[in-house]
Amino acid sequence: AKICNVSKTTVSRVLNNHPYVSKEKREQVLKVMEELDYAPSSLARNFRTNKTQTIAISVPSFDHPFFAQLVK
Repeated sequence: AKICNVSKTTVSRVLNNHPYVSKEKREQVLKVMEELDYAPSSLARNFRTNKTQTIAISVPSFDHPFFAQLVK
């Protein structure tokens, strides 16, 4: 945001493909992101949204064929 001289909100809108960003600003932000080799952190996004898209499975024995198939 600082390099592009835009707000964090604008960068967020670019990342989320929000329509309220001008074509020029979007291209500028994407260009800087590419130059910096920036990739959004899925972990940070999960903390922000309070969703992980992860489930936990507890089985007595993973070596048992029944439980291995169940997990699969």
